[in-house]
Amino acid sequence: MAAPSVAKVDGKHMGKQSTFHPGAAPYGNFINYYTFNPPIRRLQFIPTDMLDRILDAIKVANHDAVATVLDVGCNTGDLTIALYEHLLKGGVPEVVKQTSEHACEETSSEKPPEEGHQVDTDDSEKIKPDQCDCVTNSPETKCESKVSGSKRLFMLGCDIDQVLIQRATEANPYPDNVMFQAIDIMDSTSSNKVCANFLDAHHASHIFDLTTCFSITMWIHLHQGDSGLLTFLEQVSKRTRYLIIEPQPWKCYKSAVRRVKKLGQPMQWQSLSELQIREDVVDRIVKHLVTECNMEIVQRLGETDWERQLLFLRNSMNTV
Repeated sequence: MAAPSVAKVDGKHMGKQSTFHPGAAPYGNFINYYTFNPPIRRLQFIPTDMLDRILDAIKVANHDAVATVLDVGCNTGDLTIALYEHLLKGGVPEVVKQTSEHACEETSSEKPPEEGHQVDTDDSEKIKPDQCDCVTNSPETKCESKVSGSKRLFMLGCDIDQVLIQRATEANPYPDNVMFQAIDIMDSTSSNKVCANFLDAHHASHIFDLTTCFSITMWIHLHQGDSGLLTFLEQVSKRTRYLIIEPQPWKCYKSAVRRVKKLGQPMQWQSLSELQIREDVVDRIVKHLVTECNMEIVQRLGETDWERQLLFLRNSMNTV
């Protein structure tokens, strides 16, 4: 997943004017990310009735209000779209369904490699998803996916990489319900404006009902340092009722450094030695969310094949 940063990205050259290598994406903006980490690897841990549970928890009468979701670091939007379909399976009403067909890759029994091991375009192209990216997950090589739209569920996917956002927008099957926007989430002025405009456009609350942060904390930490990581957690907590977060453990940091060195690419973030939050980074993230951001752990949803925890938290100040 591509993480926000103060630096701007044009999709080809990032920071210094050097040849971009797909295995050395400095913001996690891997151009083929979902080929080696398909959406199902996260969705399998997220209950399909989560949207119902959230709305019930905030005492909204049976879907009479609009539900909004923010996906931070959405890359090309594959997981954003899959999550939208996944949440709709929970029973959100007023759904208009159409049928579309799309191709999916054959099943693979390989355990997915970590991001740090994706060093060559040729190697990554050999990696096939073990399941179709759609929510139906048919074992067939061809599968059908119900293209659904709802007047009650709207999602905003954001990423710093404008090229990835363009691809997400072009492939978006739900333009009335899902929007993709290139923003730097660490730029509070611009990101707050984009989020506020999105919520106003859908007559929603001033905060999101659910925010998702899949594998982006490391990239923010590497570029923004300890204080930047903690600031991000505070900012994202303020603008949501519920949060799903997948923080990367310290071993992912070391893999990222090894990958860049192996490729002979310039290091575009600060040295790991400058970080004070290190081996216990996941615990520190959870502790900060709980002690400084008014978040409460609702459920530990599971652990991915890359040994990353998926945590579901509630903001005690924004829910009743």
